[in-house]
Amino acid sequence: MKNVKQKQVYCYRVVLDTVTDVTAFHRIASSCKGEVYLVGENMKINAKSLLGTHLARVAWDKLYVEADFDCYHLFEKIIV
Repeated sequence: MKNVKQKQVYCYRVVLDTVTDVTAFHRIASSCKGEVYLVGENMKINAKSLLGTHLARVAWDKLYVEADFDCYHLFEKIIV
């Protein structure tokens, strides 16, 4: 029998109101060793992409940070 390992996913709602918020979010996401995504509107983008994060802030109403590790303590200032 093959061992199946399920991946834990952590997801938190974030608010990126200003360019400063986007820059801070990008800096934190880029420093993470694991996978970090920005999720919204049935799409998912790499949170380490500065351009993608700026576009998502403008285009999507609700944003979520999704990671394969518990990232709450890293993004707690922008999590709602």
